[in-house]
Amino acid sequence: MTRFVALAAAALALAGGPAPAADPVNLTEKVGPAARTRAAIDLDLKGELLFVVDGKKESAGLEAKARHAFTERTLAVADGMPSSTARAYTEAAATAAVAGEKVTRTLPADRRLIAARRTTDGLVCFSPAGPLSRDELDLVTEHFNPQCVGGLLPGAPASVGDTWKVSDTATQAACLLGAVLKSNLTGKLLDVKDGVATFTVEGTAEGVEHGAKVTLSVTATGTFDVAAGCVTSMVWKQKDEREQGPVSPASKVEATVTLKREAVAEWPAELADAAVAKVPEGEVPAAMTAVRHADPKGRYTLVHAREWHVTGQTDAHLVVRLLDRGGFVAQATLSAWRPAEPGKHMAAADFKKAVAEAPGWIQSKVLADGEVAVTGGRWLYRLTAEGKMDELPVVQTFYLLAGAGGEQMGVTVAVTPEQVRAVAGRDLDLVKAIEFGKK
Repeated sequence: MTRFVALAAAALALAGGPAPAADPVNLTEKVGPAARTRAAIDLDLKGELLFVVDGKKESAGLEAKARHAFTERTLAVADGMPSSTARAYTEAAATAAVAGEKVTRTLPADRRLIAARRTTDGLVCFSPAGPLSRDELDLVTEHFNPQCVGGLLPGAPASVGDTWKVSDTATQAACLLGAVLKSNLTGKLLDVKDGVATFTVEGTAEGVEHGAKVTLSVTATGTFDVAAGCVTSMVWKQKDEREQGPVSPASKVEATVTLKREAVAEWPAELADAAVAKVPEGEVPAAMTAVRHADPKGRYTLVHAREWHVTGQTDAHLVVRLLDRGGFVAQATLSAWRPAEPGKHMAAADFKKAVAEAPGWIQSKVLADGEVAVTGGRWLYRLTAEGKMDELPVVQTFYLLAGAGGEQMGVTVAVTPEQVRAVAGRDLDLVKAIEFGKK
């Protein structure tokens, strides 16, 4: 045995001894106001939506594909990652099929400049050109956020085999969560070859999005250009289960995101100084964060606060729910009524009688009623009352909005007595934002 050990030692000596360990590489993304990158993101998602109908659990198959391409200019940095960026999209399209019914979303030419801002409540995207529709907002907010990639790295020198914990801040950005409850995503350096470091990110996380709890697992692989200080690619695989929330059904999905990314020497004209000067540095004006909605039949348009979410729509009704930091506050039902003659509308007394006799509504006390001042030649009447719906105590505010051409809309806002203060006049703002006809 001693002879074999001696022979092995001699062989190592002739070969120059054990190979030295590779030097650590600095796995730090270069970020700053001058940083500019081009990203291409492809999404492939499959799963199912879960419902409870008449006490029975039902499901509907879900498939989605999306393609996004944009150049991104960093405007501000926090936690080692861009916290505010301007994006000039050249591609933005998503197709989803639920139970075989297909829906396609695209971004119009006049909304191709998008500001993306990380906040403690999640990602906020808006267009300096004006309000986005809910579909457009989802299209630019719900794809993989490249702002997170620097946070997936250790931000320090690392050797092959080293591991590190991904921060909750980076997890929130990468997983598109409104809040992180628990996370154990871990990064690992696998290899360094020809100036390119390969790393992985794996683990699980729990969080909340739009008031719904999310449990997810991640398996991802990325590449990092050491000289450029830039993550150049990622394949991000995510499985998540979402409980039913106030504005979304429960779901189980598996998604694969492919990110290709590179630093660019110059930004396009769409991201020149004059263009990004339109992006506010501080508080974002309400007109930029508002959401626009157009009735499919052209009877009215609505530009409302982002906290209102559409949860149902028919030819006759639009149902929206108000969330406050993910918590359900109130529900509003907008109904287009049969028009009256031009210059006329239902009499206040008839409206009050119709409210008191509404099916399923047991009115116990009128809290306030009367006309409300409104612009644009419109007329508005409001009645607030206590009562019960399905034996549950509720406070409802009923609005009748009329236009100069005889157009009429009824809006009913329902809220529990405990949440009345939380509405804080936002229901009136919603009603006043209704404009009759196409805009």
